[in-house]
Formats: sequence, C-alpha cells, structure tokens
Amino acid sequence: MTLPQERTVRVAGLHWKLIDTQGAKGGPVLLMLPGTLGTAAIFSDAMQALGKKVRMVSVTYPMIEDIHRLADSLAGLMNALGIAQASVVGSSLGGFLAQHFAARHPQRVDRLILGNTLCDPALTRRIVARQAVDQLRAQPPRMHRDMVVNSVRAWPETDPRTARLKAILIDSGTRLLSARAMKARVMAVQAAPAVPPLEMAGERITIIDCMDDPLLPRAVQEDVVRRYPGARHVRLDSGGHYPYIVRTADYVAVLRQALGVA
Repeated sequence: MTLPQERTVRVAGLHWKLIDTQGAKGGPVLLMLPGTLGTAAIFSDAMQALGKKVRMVSVTYPMIEDIHRLADSLAGLMNALGIAQASVVGSSLGGFLAQHFAARHPQRVDRLILGNTLCDPALTRRIVARQAVDQLRAQPPRMHRDMVVNSVRAWPETDPRTARLKAILIDSGTRLLSARAMKARVMAVQAAPAVPPLEMAGERITIIDCMDDPLLPRAVQEDVVRRYPGARHVRLDSGGHYPYIVRTADYVAVLRQALGVA
C-alpha cells in the first residue's frame, strides 16, 4: 500500500508529526513510537504490511526532554485524533515512553508491545553511558548527535539489509532531526525515573528483543523481562536494535499475534 503523507497535529502548543494509515473500519488501532533516531517514517515497512487492516499512527516527537510531559502530550494527541484507546508499540526510547504512558494513562492502553527497550535508565547509565545525568545535560546538542550518529556509522555492513538500515538512520540523524531534537530524546530517557509498576495484566504485554542487539546489554534486556513475568517474550536470534527494519516479516508476525489480526 501507499502510505499517507506525514502531517502535523498541534497539541497544547506542541507539534507532533504523524503518519496515519486509517486501517479497516472497526479494526484495531496501534500507536507506534520510534527510538532516538526514528521519525514517523521509520515504521514504514510494518505500516505497508498491516496498514490496511490496522489503523497505525506512527509519530515524530515534539522536542521535549521530560518523559512525563511527553506521555501526557501523547494522551492529548489521541484526543485530537479521536482515539479513546489504542495498543501501543514502542522501540527503544519509544518502548520506554510507552511504559510511562501506560503508567500515567492506563485506561488509554489496550495492548503494550515493548521492543528493544529498557525500564530503568540508571541501569543503562551504569553499563552503557557511564556518565551522570548532569554530565549528559551539560554536553552541547552537537555532541549528542555526533555520539549517536557516529556509533551507527561504525556498524559493519554485513548485508544489504544492514546497509539500508545504516543509510536510514544516518539520514534521520543528520537531515531529518536537529541536534537539539537528538539531545532532547537522549535526555528524555536518561533524566527520567524508572518505570513504575503498571496496572496491566501480563498477558496484555509483549516483549521483543534480539540476541545481537549492539546497544542494549543482556542485563538491560533481562531487567525488562523480569519486570513483566506474565508477558509474552519473543527473543529473535538476530535483528540488532531495529528488527522492524532488518526482520520486518518476523516483527509484523509478532504485531499480528499481539493485536489478534489474521
């Protein structure tokens, strides 16, 4: 299918960009929350596969460093779009936001699908960043952008899929997103508290991660799995940090099962 053009929706002075597939009448609704390098278009492959049956609303975030304000603005976006309740899929930053959104607005979430994400930023700071929040905040936006984009440039191009992935992410980080936007996304995670307990049954939660994720250590992955003992856990043997691009068919199959879409 041909995806609709990206449009902008204003919510209390904040601008959200989004792609809305509309889906089938009476079908499920899925909010799609990208990671630090993602825009609304990052989920294009999945939207092309499922967008005729599922109303898929993929977003580009406004420039906010506060995860709670971002979650509350997402609820306002749902109001603006006439969506009372939706399933939510998030990757990395998006998965972290999805959990905080479910904690603050539990009545708005049907199913929760957490991809390649975390529950506690303090754990990632100890293992990955090894910097305090104040140190990260003091760094200029360009340094944040260079840190993220240069890490992608260093990935080996083992096959055409990873070469395409690198091209998408580098273009997003250098052309589509400003350095200030990148820093806001980094700080939205690193300055945030851990996800509080959710008022959601485990069977309504799906966790997706990959054994070869270059960004999330196994300890961070296992922390998410322990947090939701009743959830369905899908661990792919490959896919890196972006299985929805590298292994689209497998990722879509997980979405289908979570949403109950044949």
